[in-house]
Amino acid sequence: MDILEAIRNRRSDRHFDGRPVAPADVDLLIEAFRWAPSSSNKQPWRLIFATSREAQAVYDDALSAGNKPWACAASVKIVVVGAPEEQPDRNGLHTWLLDCGLALENMLIQGYAMGMTIHAMAGYDEKKLLGGFGIPEPFRVAAIVAAGWRGKVESLPEEVRAKDLKPRARKAAGDFVFHDRFTPR
Repeated sequence: MDILEAIRNRRSDRHFDGRPVAPADVDLLIEAFRWAPSSSNKQPWRLIFATSREAQAVYDDALSAGNKPWACAASVKIVVVGAPEEQPDRNGLHTWLLDCGLALENMLIQGYAMGMTIHAMAGYDEKKLLGGFGIPEPFRVAAIVAAGWRGKVESLPEEVRAKDLKPRARKAAGDFVFHDRFTPR
């Protein structure tokens, strides 16, 4: 698959078919994640895969109310952990978050190209994840991911289904690209 085609067509869908994801396929997601760029090549990230029933219960319990109706059905549940001390702030910027985000996008594109539903989320209770997975300070949760093989959108609750059926839209480049000077719009 062409990279731009995968980027253009990737969606953050919410439907899974329930089949397990083979370890070799999980390894491909990890490989895409690990080859992301990072500032000064610090790679300030860790991935936790919730594989046991207990770990999946911690993950599911930490989901926001809007994510619980669909994300609990994912075969693969990932917590993206950042290490702020490994990638110190520069000029007040939290570059560890940028680095984790770049790696996460690699994983999302790889998952889509493999035929998966893969959805990154910011809707979670960080304290529940930190405590439940034994994540010590100064580590932080940067995002969580629900992944699995694509299912049928009809299997989703009606209010969630509407989100997956909504046409994907992006702003036109002219709405956010400027030359030489920023102009608020």
